[in-house]
Amino acid sequence: RKSFGDQVQEKAQVDMNRLGIEIISCNIQHVVDQNDLIIALGQDNMATIQKNASIAKANADRDVAIAQAQAAKESNDAKVIADTEIAVKQNELAIKKSELKTVEDTKKAEADAAYEIQKEAQRKTIEITKTEADIAKQEKEVDLKKREAEVKEQALDAEIRKKAEADKFARQQEADAQLYQRQRNAEADKFEKQKEAEARKAQAEADLFAKQQEAAGIQAVGEAEARAIEAKGKAEAEALEKKAEAMKKYGQAAMVEMIVKALPEMAKAIAEPLSTIDKVTIIDGSGGAGNGVDTMGSYVPQVLAKTIESVKEATGIDITEIMKANTYDAKVNKNINISGIDPVINQTTIKTEDNVKTVEGVASENIVESDDLY
Repeated sequence: RKSFGDQVQEKAQVDMNRLGIEIISCNIQHVVDQNDLIIALGQDNMATIQKNASIAKANADRDVAIAQAQAAKESNDAKVIADTEIAVKQNELAIKKSELKTVEDTKKAEADAAYEIQKEAQRKTIEITKTEADIAKQEKEVDLKKREAEVKEQALDAEIRKKAEADKFARQQEADAQLYQRQRNAEADKFEKQKEAEARKAQAEADLFAKQQEAAGIQAVGEAEARAIEAKGKAEAEALEKKAEAMKKYGQAAMVEMIVKALPEMAKAIAEPLSTIDKVTIIDGSGGAGNGVDTMGSYVPQVLAKTIESVKEATGIDITEIMKANTYDAKVNKNINISGIDPVINQTTIKTEDNVKTVEGVASENIVESDDLY
């Protein structure tokens, strides 16, 4: 049957493959054989099977009969043996029962006698116990009355003591509360002072740190400025050295050129403080004496002239005469001998309120403060 089913599935799978269908399981539930072909093909096989089945059945019936006879014989033999053993066991059982009954009766009689003795002893014990219990009860009643009296007395004492202790406890609690409050206040004051001390300490440390940082910053700035000044000084020294060499080489012409170049810078430095003034209020009460509004425009020339005069007084160098001596007319018609000229290049520093400017010139170091210009 299984082989037939496998063959049917194999043949049908060929047609199903064309449709893209796969047969997972195939069960044959019904077969139609209109021409009895299957029956015809199986008749020979069925006859052989029926023959073999008949022979097997006969052999089986024979074996069953033999086995039944043997079993009956063995059963009878076993029954006889079993009956014999049962009879022996029953006899032994009867003897054992008789012995056990005798022993049981003896033990029962002994137990009954012992029970009566024990019962009498228990009765006497119960009577004695009852008497003792009555005595104990009476004694307990007396003790109970005494105890009740003591309890009442103790209760009265306890009530008195309780009231006194309650008053004492209340006073103690009030004192403890006051003490606790004072301690809390003291601790709060101490904590507040400690916090203030810590705050002052922290502020002092912060101030110290800030000052240290400020000092370090100032030191760093100072060092940087010192290095810058040193570098600037070296550069200016080299420049001065080269200018001095040029002065030696070109003489008075170079000096005049430097003076001419320095004059605009000097005028600028003199006028620079005026640029920082937002508003100027002038009360002209001079009556035309030349010190009012009309004199504002002559401020710079006047200061410049005073500066040139100061240079002359300090160094003996007359810048005006030098400039006159180098004019075309002086060179053609006059020969001016200027004494006191030292071809050494000095610095004239004009210091204003906002900045410091260094001007190369022929003079000693001359500092003009901006405050002196007003």
